[in-house]
Amino acid sequence: MYKVLVLLMMTPWFVSAQFSVLSESFDDYTIGDLVSTVGASNNWGLWTGLDAESCLVSGDEFVSELNSGYVVDDGTTSTRATWTWSEYLEGEYTFSANILVPEGSAGGFIGFHDSLGLEMPHSISLLGDSTMLFLDWEAFSYLEKNNITPGWHEIKVTFDLDNVTSEFVFDDVSVGVMATSFGTTYGFGGVEFGAYAYNPFTGQQPPGAYYIDDLNLVDELSTIGFETLNNSKLTVHPNPSYGSFTIDLGNTLVKNAELIITDMTGSVVYSNIISNTGSLLSIDTLLGSGMYILSVKDAEQYWSEKIIIK
Repeated sequence: MYKVLVLLMMTPWFVSAQFSVLSESFDDYTIGDLVSTVGASNNWGLWTGLDAESCLVSGDEFVSELNSGYVVDDGTTSTRATWTWSEYLEGEYTFSANILVPEGSAGGFIGFHDSLGLEMPHSISLLGDSTMLFLDWEAFSYLEKNNITPGWHEIKVTFDLDNVTSEFVFDDVSVGVMATSFGTTYGFGGVEFGAYAYNPFTGQQPPGAYYIDDLNLVDELSTIGFETLNNSKLTVHPNPSYGSFTIDLGNTLVKNAELIITDMTGSVVYSNIISNTGSLLSIDTLLGSGMYILSVKDAEQYWSEKIIIK
């Protein structure tokens, strides 16, 4: 569920990287859980505040490990969950997810929002079990993917806020590029998963159902301007914690390294200069509950990981 920031591309002296800002695999939850409750620390929430209205954790279908999220309207529970983060007004960000629309489903709905859910420049309509429409609501134009076969498929949506474009990719093949108002009129700050099937031409259709797994939000333009000299991994124990934890740098020694903790808005909430003669460093903080990014860097090395404070 909680994954370290992922370094995908590296050169020996200057690192140009994609970073996973936020990710979700549903694997650390219990089947039947409401994601808005168990995943609140990973930025899950409810659309209207109703306890019954949340994505469910399911073990019926999954891509990785054991669980997925189940977005369903079965007449009793109507799920409509939100996954939000701090809004972005510049840069380039890709949202990706694996999606399974069960055979015979009426479909579903995915909306791309600002963090408060007040504006929705883009959305994906799942029409039945074989068609997806990616819509630009400002211009009311759309891209269409037909003849989808049963089974898991990966979708990606890249919002280039600097060049005001959006690209819809299905199973690694681009469906097309459109304009976006993210970055100009609105900030990109969240995704809504709804169980209803909304056809923009005919209105709301009968209740739908679909599964989601391996959600990821990637910052495509992150850069790190120093060399990573080894493959040592930073690990934090325990994680989650109540603010006191131990950092393990493996066999790597650091001297006068900068330790920084930032919240999900990018604000620095803790900083310190650290040195170690062994592999373990004990840290005590007074941070409030939530998700943070912990990074350690010296003149030649860099590590970063998500931490959860209860």
